[in-house]
Amino acid sequence: MPLTSIVLAKFHLPNTTIHNFDIDSQANTLASSLVSRDPDLSKRMIFHTTDVLNAKKGLDQYDVVFLAALVGMDKESKVKAIEHLEKHMAPGAVLMLRSAHGLRAFLYPIVDSCDLKGFEVLTIYHPSDDVVNSVVIARKLGGSSEARNSEIGRCVVMSCNCSKIHGIMNSRGMMKNMIEEFSTVE
Repeated sequence: MPLTSIVLAKFHLPNTTIHNFDIDSQANTLASSLVSRDPDLSKRMIFHTTDVLNAKKGLDQYDVVFLAALVGMDKESKVKAIEHLEKHMAPGAVLMLRSAHGLRAFLYPIVDSCDLKGFEVLTIYHPSDDVVNSVVIARKLGGSSEARNSEIGRCVVMSCNCSKIHGIMNSRGMMKNMIEEFSTVE
């Protein structure tokens, strides 16, 4: 299910059209049915049924590509998908992908910085709460300095490494962590 793109489209990117690629036609049918109940979302969410390794044409038109955690369930296939995206994404475009850290690597493969050849790693965030996936944000290298300094390049995560963790007390007097949302350059 394209939950990330639904949340982004609904609450954070109200004027953006989002293209969702999934290898599973049933997943796309279900997702399309889900967003069809919202007239605005149904106009802005487009579903493509294809393997990411077959998606070539048009990838250079996207400003941001999200690579889901379930794409490439082992290290080799994850790296293969990243290499494919590097060949077909536009210079300066941002790749956001899910990884894992520590014991969470039993669930998902770890993506190391060295796996992102052709990308500049902007930040890696490892959660300290119940969230399973780490987030890696990288920018596709190449292109002119103008492209690298464009709005895409300036809309990067600040040095806070995606978030700040604050200790808070819950109603039972137990210490919990609260994560402050992403900070970006306006």
